[in-house]
Amino acid sequence: MVEEATPGRRGHYPRGGVEFSRVANLSDALFAIAMTVLVLRIESPVAGGDALAAAVVAQWPQLLAFAISFAVIAHFWWVHHSFVAMLGELEPGLVALTLVLLGAVALVPWPTSLIGIDPTARAAVVPYLALVAIIAVLHMLLLLRAWRVDAWSERPPPGAFRWSVLSWGSSALVTFVAIAVALWMPVAGIATLLLTWPVESLVGHLAPETCRPWV
Repeated sequence: MVEEATPGRRGHYPRGGVEFSRVANLSDALFAIAMTVLVLRIESPVAGGDALAAAVVAQWPQLLAFAISFAVIAHFWWVHHSFVAMLGELEPGLVALTLVLLGAVALVPWPTSLIGIDPTARAAVVPYLALVAIIAVLHMLLLLRAWRVDAWSERPPPGAFRWSVLSWGSSALVTFVAIAVALWMPVAGIATLLLTWPVESLVGHLAPETCRPWV
């Protein structure tokens, strides 16, 4: 059953309308394309016979970079998907921030390929982590913008909103810490990035039952 759009404010696009669906579909498509492009960055070994196994093993940096970036993009897709599911409408500010976010996500395969070349290089790891931090901050801005313009289908309780901001903010904070660590030891910076998910889970666990993060 197709959800019918309800009349919205001028310049606002209600859920169920064509404009809302186009933005949501564009977002899903862009995330999917970025995840697909990651594997296209992995070069096929130029070897055969007994040398093939060694050539595949030598590609571990590319495979590791693919695995990390796939997990990062998949995580951000889930965050964005959950965010959009809570919206009752879109407005120009949210659309503009979404387009900037999608541009940042589309760029992820490029620094991923640099890590695939040398995961110990500061010049590869720092730009990658900086891009991940930008994406995390953009999600925070989307969350704050939606609250400011009251774009929700059902406005969440203030307590739940504060804990959601804290949860998303912890993700950005861990990434900034990872950048600082990467300036000293790039591989340790990548390892620090992986703490994002445990920290977010911890924040959700610490939140009171009535104020659990809702995205």
